[in-house]
Amino acid sequence: MSKVERGTYFTANLEDKPGALLKVTQDLKANNIALSGLWGFGTSQGKAQLFVVPRNPSKLRDAWKASGLLAEEGTGFWIKGTDRTGALNKSLEALSSARVNVRAIHAIAAGGRFGSFLWVDAADVEKAAEALGTK
Repeated sequence: MSKVERGTYFTANLEDKPGALLKVTQDLKANNIALSGLWGFGTSQGKAQLFVVPRNPSKLRDAWKASGLLAEEGTGFWIKGTDRTGALNKSLEALSSARVNVRAIHAIAAGGRFGSFLWVDAADVEKAAEALGTK
C-alpha cells in the first residue's frame, strides 16, 4: 500500500547557465535547509525553473523571500511505497474518479522503494487530498 502525504513546494526562476543551480544548493546548505525533493528544467530564452520540496517549508519560505528567489508556493502530494509494477495506479485511479487532473508528476524508484511527487491545480488540492485519503 502506498503512503500519501501533502507536501509544500516552492518554485524559483533562475538563469539557465552553468553554476546557477550550484549557487542555490550552496545557499540551501549554508542556511541548513534540508530537502525532500528537487527538480529543475530549462525553459526558454536562457531561463530555468526550479521546484523544491523542503523538509521545513517555513525555513525555505523565509530564506527565499529574503533573497527574492521565491516565485511560487503551493501544495502537492508525496506518494511513497514499495516499488512494484503499477504502484501508482491506485492513487491515479482515485484522482481520476474524483475528476482531479494531474498537472505534473515526478517519480523515481531505488532500493525496492519508490517516491513520487504529484501536482494538481490549487483549486483541486482538498478534493485530491480526500481522494487520496490524506489530511
